[in-house]
Amino acid sequence: MQIRKPAVADLFYPASPEELHAYLNSVMFEPEKKIKPKALIVPHAGYVYSGEVAAKAYSLIDSFDTYIVMGPNHTGLGAEISIFDGIYQMPFGDVEPDIELIEAIAKNEYAQIDYYAHLQEHSIEVQLPFINYISKKPYKIVPIVVGTHNVAKLYSMAETIAEIVRNANKDILMVVSTDMNHYEDQTITLMKDKDAIGMLKQLDENGLMRITQLKGITMCGVSAAYIAIAAAKMLNAKSCQIVEHKTSGDVSGDYTKVVGYLSAYIE
Repeated sequence: MQIRKPAVADLFYPASPEELHAYLNSVMFEPEKKIKPKALIVPHAGYVYSGEVAAKAYSLIDSFDTYIVMGPNHTGLGAEISIFDGIYQMPFGDVEPDIELIEAIAKNEYAQIDYYAHLQEHSIEVQLPFINYISKKPYKIVPIVVGTHNVAKLYSMAETIAEIVRNANKDILMVVSTDMNHYEDQTITLMKDKDAIGMLKQLDENGLMRITQLKGITMCGVSAAYIAIAAAKMLNAKSCQIVEHKTSGDVSGDYTKVVGYLSAYIE
């Protein structure tokens, strides 16, 4: 089985297991009641910028057996829709793949078992410490890097994933790893993010794809969000609840060129 070594440890999050655990302890909290939504939407920047936004949503989430973690392809490497069937090696230990689910999803004509799209891609890696932290039982992952905006392919993937989740004899959470609008000023980013969030709240995956293209909203994980929204609706999801929305400017104090960060869940 192939092993993918950490690409952004000590860049996006602490590489030391002790420092990483201490950080997670500092940002995570225990809610009155844990929830089991169908999908989670969380950011993937360096923890100093987006970690608290992600933590507010992850803190609400109960343990699952398998996490289907979908993120964008920032590197351009590998297949358009790439599933990795090896081990994600992390500072806290190895994260095992759910081979049964991976093989089932890979039967979709648009998906491929592929290593290269995952090699240097950070969007999935940065979610794993949070997933490990909230998991009170053994778990596995299905890591999917999505590098296409073709809605026919994305909808087909949603159908495949929804059918597998519906028929699986285990708890499965879809995790969408995405940042929102990139590198415009605070005012523009808040306006653009509001438009995208409006489509998320309506569970309108086609509207989300349209508005991001029409208004130039650089939401990097929009295709992963499309799959998750469509699949969640096939699984009878009724709402998208926004947990937190901030920008990098709220951390750095520089509002001239910011990135938007959102956490939300679909139930």
